[in-house]
Amino acid sequence: MISLLEKNRWLAIVFTSLIAIEIFYFSTLQGGTGTGGCGWLAKVYHFIAFFLFAFFLFISLKRNRKIKFSYVIITLIISILYAISDEIHQIFVPLRDASIRDALTDTLGICFAIITGLIINKKHH
Repeated sequence: MISLLEKNRWLAIVFTSLIAIEIFYFSTLQGGTGTGGCGWLAKVYHFIAFFLFAFFLFISLKRNRKIKFSYVIITLIISILYAISDEIHQIFVPLRDASIRDALTDTLGICFAIITGLIINKKHH
């Protein structure tokens, strides 16, 4: 699967975009209608959503080339900025608010995605 995504960058970009749209969609739901009502479920959602976002973004940047430190940094910056913008966006949604804990959970998922990408790349190449 990773080889397919690396060879077909457009596919990794599509997955990254779809996950970004999905994250935005769930952020537009009023409080109590998304995952926000269930504490642990919301944390799991945040972790998985941002893990996938960062993972596919990393593959989009890397393609089938050798990993450069810049790919890691760019993935980290874009993903964390998207997580922060997601929390800011929620301030404007009825019955929602920004949460530093959610942003930290997002960041944890992002870091795990990058580590996973590095491990897979090491085993794959």
